Amino acid sequence: MFMEGKEKLGGKLALVTGAARGIGRSHALRLAHLGADIVINDIGLESYKEFGEKISAPTVVDEVSALGVKCIGIEADVSNKNQVEVMFKNVLDEFGHIDILINNAGGLVGEVFQSFASSVSEKDLRATIDRNLMGTIFCCQEATEPMKTQGWGRIVNTASQAALQAQQGGVYASYGVAKAGVIAYTRYLAQELAPYGITVNCIAPAYVSTHRLEQKVFSIPGWKEQYLAQIALGRMAEPDDISKVVEFLVTDLGDYVTGQCLSVCGGVIKF
Repeated sequence: MFMEGKEKLGGKLALVTGAARGIGRSHALRLAHLGADIVINDIGLESYKEFGEKISAPTVVDEVSALGVKCIGIEADVSNKNQVEVMFKNVLDEFGHIDILINNAGGLVGEVFQSFASSVSEKDLRATIDRNLMGTIFCCQEATEPMKTQGWGRIVNTASQAALQAQQGGVYASYGVAKAGVIAYTRYLAQELAPYGITVNCIAPAYVSTHRLEQKVFSIPGWKEQYLAQIALGRMAEPDDISKVVEFLVTDLGDYVTGQCLSVCGGVIKF
């Protein structure tokens, strides 16, 4: 049976981590358009202000609520297991169920040119692994039992092109290692949870045009032009390009897809 619009995810509850700006915000808005109630998680619910991202309401929670679904915001650091446990307890107390988990929170800790495999500091390496891999694991573990009990669930983790191929010059090594762990964890979890009607997949975006990226990475002279030359489709991804793939994985369109890592890169070609 084909479903359209808000029928696709009506009655479902989706928790999106790192959703107060950028790609996570895009995921939350798209899932709300499809009818899901939304939990916005971020380490700071006003993080959109950090890089000057413009939103259409006073907060991202207000933006999502304006789409006619229920939405709450929860500040929590997903790399902190205790905070994750409290967050999921609050979600279950508020909604009674969790159907969709989008593990979007992450990012490189430290400077790009201090992320080499041979020299990245222990502090930056551990923090990058905690933010990307451990945060994903903690959230998946908390979502597993409620989803198993109801016999249905959709989990989408976030990897990166940096996990699939070494970046030019060797930068982003610490980030790539953490995201490679996310891919492996996704595959193991998918095998474990498939008998319970739960699919687990991940996406591997390349660079996505966000305010944060423009200011932190593409401010390096020549970096953006060099990267654009490698994209077969000839343009940068927008956040919604990534969210459309998430829609596929959490709706009926992706019912028979699990344990996969989908590359969302516009055909990036490494020279």
